[in-house]
Amino acid sequence: MAYPLDSNDLTEPKTTIVNILKMEGYKLDSGSLFLAFKDAGGEMAQFTPSLEELQEEQIIKSDSEGNIMTVEDYQREKSQNKEDIEEIEESSEEEADLINEEIQGKDIMDDNVNDSSKMSEMLKKKEETDAWIVEKAKNGSKNTEKLSLEIAELSERVKKLENIIEKINEALR
Repeated sequence: MAYPLDSNDLTEPKTTIVNILKMEGYKLDSGSLFLAFKDAGGEMAQFTPSLEELQEEQIIKSDSEGNIMTVEDYQREKSQNKEDIEEIEESSEEEADLINEEIQGKDIMDDNVNDSSKMSEMLKKKEETDAWIVEKAKNGSKNTEKLSLEIAELSERVKKLENIIEKINEALR
């Protein structure tokens, strides 16, 4: 025998809904909540008004995906999402720092490559100059004294260049 519904007293259906939310997990979609409510002996006519009253009393809330949960669970999920977002932002910042360090490292490597190419150019010029001097000496130039002075000057320049190259190499190590 069915008893007539007392539409003014929604205390029991509201309690049932809150208990279902606490027992079934912290959130349920409205369809699953309705089925659990019906299985618990709730009347269909009491479900929607009970949900509305619980939301007005701020006992339950629904998230952006339509899941219904208690306010405590809603706040917990919201703070968890906020923590997750903060962790993602922190890891993004760390990744950005690592990328910047890698870029700076590549810049240093590019500088090293540029320095080594400059050194190889200097060595090539030194070899060309040495070859030119040797060639002039072999040709028996009439201006032996002039060549001797040039050789002495070039030798000094070569020594200075070699010292500079050694210092650059030491600085790059």
